[in-house]
Amino acid sequence: MKTDPGAFPVTVKTAFGSATVTSAPKRVVALGWSDQDAALALGVKPVAIVKTEEGFKNGVGPWAESALGGSRPEVLDTTDGYPVEKIAALHPDLILAVQSGITASDYAKLSQIAPTVAYLSGRKPYGTPWQEQTDLIGKVLGRRKEADQAVANVEKGLKRDAAKYPSLNGKSFVYAFPQPANGRVVLYTDDRTKVLEKVGLTIDPVVAKAAKMNSFANSLSMEHLDELTSDALLVWYNTPQDQKRLESDAVFKKLPAVRRKAYVAVDRTLAQASGAPSVLSVPWEMDKLLPPLAQALK
Repeated sequence: MKTDPGAFPVTVKTAFGSATVTSAPKRVVALGWSDQDAALALGVKPVAIVKTEEGFKNGVGPWAESALGGSRPEVLDTTDGYPVEKIAALHPDLILAVQSGITASDYAKLSQIAPTVAYLSGRKPYGTPWQEQTDLIGKVLGRRKEADQAVANVEKGLKRDAAKYPSLNGKSFVYAFPQPANGRVVLYTDDRTKVLEKVGLTIDPVVAKAAKMNSFANSLSMEHLDELTSDALLVWYNTPQDQKRLESDAVFKKLPAVRRKAYVAVDRTLAQASGAPSVLSVPWEMDKLLPPLAQALK
């Protein structure tokens, strides 16, 4: 893949400052949770990426393996923050931190190493839509035309899915995450739910109600579990024990979605695909989620 004519130099203004890329990057470090997916989709293989899931053999999800090919990027552990010295030792000419939790302090350090592209002003950490992520990364890689096409292809795929699975249209759903430690269930309204809305599903009103009840998150206490009366229910679990605990709950067993088998237990890999959606993970996720849901909702 070639860069667009006249693509460089290019400057992008992000939440913490501007980054100028003078020529096609050759050594890219991807610090965003799914930034490597956008780069790989555009034919650029990062020299390093961040660790997101223990089970990812080469540091990327199964949706990105074919694009990764034989490349083996260094996988950086960011548990204790971004390893600035390790990143510097990789001699990057571009650092991607679009879908990240980068701070102003992090940016100040990283931008001394190489042009650093954070999320745009007004976005929250880890809160950049996959379309914007792909566009921004395509711009600094000099491959914006390919980025536009990649986004368009995924959008077309979602439209095809909506037509292929008409039983999803207008059905309510909840995407949840149990937190046994504090006796609550988080109900999402973010990019993972927006993708599912694209295929015709609608967020159940209980999610908005939960947001009004709790200032810190859209969540319900376990005492209100019976309010999850949506047509479909997706739940991702941090551990098998959490799954066993919730699925053995008498109230949970009686929920409409569970009884009609329109309940999907989302494993950690699928949770990563949906929680940090990308131009590569969205089609993979839809292939996994939609067939069982569509069948149950007929």
